[in-house]
Amino acid sequence: MSPTYAREIVTPELGVGLHLRLGALGPRLVGIRNGIDTAIWDPSRDPHLAARYGAASLAGKTDCRAALLDELGWNDDGVILIGMVTRLVAQKGVDLALDASRFLAEVPARLVVLGAGDRLLAERARQYADLAPDRVAFVEGYDDAFGHRIFAGADLFLMPSRFEPCGLAQMQAMAYGTVPVTTDVGGLHDTVIDDDRQRGRGNGFVSRSVDSAGIVDALHRAARAVKQPARRKALQRRGMGTDWSWTHPAAEHIALYGEMLTR
Repeated sequence: MSPTYAREIVTPELGVGLHLRLGALGPRLVGIRNGIDTAIWDPSRDPHLAARYGAASLAGKTDCRAALLDELGWNDDGVILIGMVTRLVAQKGVDLALDASRFLAEVPARLVVLGAGDRLLAERARQYADLAPDRVAFVEGYDDAFGHRIFAGADLFLMPSRFEPCGLAQMQAMAYGTVPVTTDVGGLHDTVIDDDRQRGRGNGFVSRSVDSAGIVDALHRAARAVKQPARRKALQRRGMGTDWSWTHPAAEHIALYGEMLTR
């Protein structure tokens, strides 16, 4: 779990009845963020992509975007493409994303969702896709190769979690040069920096509230940013230039184990 999530679970809201016991652990409760397998999540050698690319040359990402739009049956009319690869559960805020999708025409943007899980959420996602097939696409299930193509082809990656022990998808998105739009919870707080709040340091955009209104606002801000070529490229390169591997988390784990042995 992430450092922020470790702090969150000692509160009544996220401790779900265990907050007092967890809080009693004091400094023994330690959060260390996850890493991603950079041998698998690397757009410069990903076999699932229409084109490969890296931070130094992002031309291949444009090709991946065109290929994804073609796969979804959408024209490449310059509209922002938002991706979600997720479990369909309340924790992941899928319902909030679907509520926010009603405002996609304002951005303007399209949303593609790949995921499986709760039957009612899946049915709701299908309904949104049926009502607005030119704006929303829903693919039920989990197709690893298609997931990689979404990470590579999307302009923005939406992750509106209600709580997040750490999360991997936001890091996978940034490794692929796709700008994350998230809520400010758990591991998302520890990995995603809002570029409007810290201009020149940001790697994504963060909703000010865990609701569809906050998500719509964050999507508007993100869309404005990625329409500016220089700012978009800077956001992408900051995300791609960060080491999201297990190197640093593993070192933290080893240091923690060493400290435990000396107690």
